[in-house]
Amino acid sequence: MKFFIAVALIICLLAPCGQTSTLGAHATQSRDTWRSVRTNNLFLVGNAGEGDLQQVAVWLEFFHSAFAQLVSRSVLDTSVPTTVVVFKDDASFVPFKPLYQGRPANVAGYFVPGQDRNYIALSIERGERGGRDPLSTAFHEYVHQHLMNTVPGVPLWLNEGLAEFYGSLVQANGEAVLGVPLSNYIRHLRSQQLLPLATLFSIGNDSPHYNEQDKSGVFYAQSWALVHYLMMGDGGRRQQQFKRFLSLAFAGDSTGKAVQDAFGVSLEVLEKEFKEYVRRGEFASQRIAVGNGPTGHIAMQRTAVSEGEANFYLGDLLLHIDREAEAEKYFQRAISLDSGFTQTYASLGLICVRQKRYAEAKQYLQRATESPQSYLVHYLYAYLLSREGVTASGRINEYSQPNAQIMRDQLRKAIKLAPEFADAYYLLAMVNLVTNEQLDEAVSFVKRAQKLSPSKLAYGLLLAHIHLRQRSPESARQVLEPLVRQNGDPRVRSDAQALLDSLDITEVGGSRSRSSSATADTSIIRELDQPPAATSGIVSGGSISGSAIRDGRTIDNSGPMPSVNELIDSYVEAVGGGKTLAALAAMTSRVAKGTVDVVGVSRGGTVEIYSKAPNRTLTVMRAHPFGVVKLGFNGSMAWTTGTTAKGAEVSAIHFYNPGELRANYPKITLLGKSKIGFREVYLLELQPAVGVPEKLFLDANTHLPVRVNAANVEIYLDDWREVDGVKIPFSITQRFPARSLKITLKEIQYNVALEDSLFEKAGK
Repeated sequence: MKFFIAVALIICLLAPCGQTSTLGAHATQSRDTWRSVRTNNLFLVGNAGEGDLQQVAVWLEFFHSAFAQLVSRSVLDTSVPTTVVVFKDDASFVPFKPLYQGRPANVAGYFVPGQDRNYIALSIERGERGGRDPLSTAFHEYVHQHLMNTVPGVPLWLNEGLAEFYGSLVQANGEAVLGVPLSNYIRHLRSQQLLPLATLFSIGNDSPHYNEQDKSGVFYAQSWALVHYLMMGDGGRRQQQFKRFLSLAFAGDSTGKAVQDAFGVSLEVLEKEFKEYVRRGEFASQRIAVGNGPTGHIAMQRTAVSEGEANFYLGDLLLHIDREAEAEKYFQRAISLDSGFTQTYASLGLICVRQKRYAEAKQYLQRATESPQSYLVHYLYAYLLSREGVTASGRINEYSQPNAQIMRDQLRKAIKLAPEFADAYYLLAMVNLVTNEQLDEAVSFVKRAQKLSPSKLAYGLLLAHIHLRQRSPESARQVLEPLVRQNGDPRVRSDAQALLDSLDITEVGGSRSRSSSATADTSIIRELDQPPAATSGIVSGGSISGSAIRDGRTIDNSGPMPSVNELIDSYVEAVGGGKTLAALAAMTSRVAKGTVDVVGVSRGGTVEIYSKAPNRTLTVMRAHPFGVVKLGFNGSMAWTTGTTAKGAEVSAIHFYNPGELRANYPKITLLGKSKIGFREVYLLELQPAVGVPEKLFLDANTHLPVRVNAANVEIYLDDWREVDGVKIPFSITQRFPARSLKITLKEIQYNVALEDSLFEKAGK
């Protein structure tokens, strides 16, 4: 079953209408003028006016920057792209709202995640609830996306409370006002009886408190007010405790235990404090500097959207909220208007698979895979071909050689796009077993699938069959015996027992001999029970089921590519050009100073980075919980000081001259194209003379670095500014397995007199 997160942001009277499901009632919207805007992180499409659509795009990116500062996070880390559908008014939005008890839900915007694409849908028409700017809907939804990607499983009250708290952010002249009092909520809380906190904490997506007009008001109002109190109340005295509470709640602690451990008081005491806060009505706000305004730091690509494409996006939005019948009508209309738009065939194929209309699904998916698609499309096409070798009883006999080759090709594409998708490895191993080819490779595929998804016991059954085909019954027995003892899947247990019985164990002279001639009978191998769902099953920000594709790990090396030298030359030109870099190479030293945040732990520390030609560096960081940490390189040896720092947790920032890349790395390989957010990047693998390779992600448009992967750290480079003719990243995020550091540079100076002794470890 598909679940969605539907967020009511503007409380209006629900029109007295039932469910409308015919295309004719809504098709006029796709005939409006539809436009699209692509930014660094998002793709927006809608029938709103061009100026309105651009304004939503600008402020969403600006809000992304503001919210990132608030949560010490500079990169929107999403495993799938996000499309924002912007409707010009509520009338055009109503047919595309999620249904609650058969009627359009009482929402002005919602966020729905999927395995292939996330959606934010909203209307820009101003609502009646306090006259709030409709952009608050977008801000609210953006918070949900951040939470879904970073803190899966957040309780509903906390998800909505944080979204309302940050969604009310007001921006003007490079400042954000956080914690703006929402007078309508305050009035509501004073006129209504507050829910007990135990009740508030227990509310879920299917609760009437969350969905019904007469109850949702107090749920949202109280969730917002409680977050406001914990963040801003009494001079912010509980703000650090609130961060501790969040970490405990996100780790899975019960709310009562998290309250006690984080705040040092019982739930009853916290409830008493909260009620007094609401009674006083002193809702303070805070101003935060967030840069130079929304217009100067994002790039936009604006394009017109055809009627066929508009029908696709409307249909895909309906598909993601489980309104398949209506979605299919929009897809069919999209194909009739634009038969070359292959995304439509992919979505139609997904619908047919979910409805077990396999013959139609095969036709649509075959057409979709003619151009690069998501991993799920390639996998499902291979899955459908695999079914052609299945008997009426659900057993597999054989695969034709043409189908087997196509399946292998499609599954390898799926694995390339989603290296952590277990079912693709399983089915690829199945193909090798049924065709009796590359059995050692099949074993490695199954073991990889087991590692990625250890709860799927059927993987072990397939591994046993492969061992039998390899004439290794003892290996098969070692796999089968635990399966017979497990209690999770009776069908797997039964099949495992049958396979054990087939090993023909006999007693000879008081000892056991096992038939060495036992082999796998492929006719007893069952097909996969069900393919993965077309859309993700996530509740209240839960984690994505199936594959979790990390940003930048999907690589596409099809089509024409520039040479490595062309890319490096473009990189050199982007940061300032050859003459500027020659002058940079002649500089004797550089000193950079700024602030450092230890994400989720502390903010406002300081960092100083000293560099002296040719290769001396020193980073000095002062931040809780490290204290003072120094990390240096004296030209021949690296060193570190600091009682709480571990070597993997702190990294120096080196500003290499890109013109020296070819000299510093004997081997540089272009692996292909990838994406980080919606930025298309080229991925270069840099092999030093000694040590493991590093990876450099260059923006395909600006040719400036977006990310560097070195050892166990990912370094994100943002906010490129020109200093003395050379562009330098002023925002650097270092993400380690245990924690992340966000460095924001404030000043950079060249040719500062630096003694060599500065780079030596004290007491040497």
